[in-house]
Amino acid sequence: MNTCPLCLSVQNELLHTNSRGDKYLENYVCDNCGFIYTYPRISNDEIDNLYLKGEFSMDARKSYKPDLAKFIQTETWALERLHILEQKLPDFFSTKKKCLEIGSGASSFLWLLKSRGHLVKGIEPDTNFVNVAIDRYDIDVDTLLFDENYKSEPLDFICNFHVIEHVLDPRIFVKNMYSILKDDGLIYIECPTIDDIYTKSLDTFFWDVHVNTFSNVSLAWLLESEGFLINDLFMHRGFVGVIATKGTELKYAPDSKERVLNLIKEFYKTNSKIQIKLSLKKRVVGMLKRILDKI
Repeated sequence: MNTCPLCLSVQNELLHTNSRGDKYLENYVCDNCGFIYTYPRISNDEIDNLYLKGEFSMDARKSYKPDLAKFIQTETWALERLHILEQKLPDFFSTKKKCLEIGSGASSFLWLLKSRGHLVKGIEPDTNFVNVAIDRYDIDVDTLLFDENYKSEPLDFICNFHVIEHVLDPRIFVKNMYSILKDDGLIYIECPTIDDIYTKSLDTFFWDVHVNTFSNVSLAWLLESEGFLINDLFMHRGFVGVIATKGTELKYAPDSKERVLNLIKEFYKTNSKIQIKLSLKKRVVGMLKRILDKI
């Protein structure tokens, strides 16, 4: 049954049917909470092929294993994220912390935390990708998918960047983080958001491996509804970032379908104007070139 993964409502509207790579993909928006999700959901076998057997790395990361250029890129992004944390929470990392990154990829963020003296561990399902990262950084990484069977001592810090949009059940994912986080611990999540459509078209913004599309509101609401207190919500490189601790104060209601649809309408209006300007500019340049050719 077509059920919203966040609120379990069966009332929804088909929003879009195309995605990156010109693939047919049904994205629905929930009538009750405004969450955008794909349906039908991909199967567990497809999950295994994507993330355990390297298909995602080859498609999205463009290689079965990270090369030097990839490490330079991931280290740059990792440093940006660490600076954000240190600016927003200058005292949190002043003492040694036990840290976990879910979907650690090249493990560059963990490497930076390790260089600051913290105890780090990663979870990354792609063995080929992990082995190169372990050789470069000497970091402990479990090659598996994060689920309710994952066991850990209580942790001070859990992070994941561009992971939650891939997870079939994001509510269970958040519950699992909560269960292994210390009472005074911290989580840091970053993912795409419909509040900032970072491509020129929904045909490329939506992607078959992104089974969830959060808004700034829906991500914060999900976290609060599972016992987290939003410490900070911000944009970084066109993506939404959330820093949260355990707590019961509620600031966010579920998002609304109307707000989400209005965001998309405004995107189309703005993007249409940009395309018209680019088209006019191209025509003017072409006309000037033809004039100059005749001189």
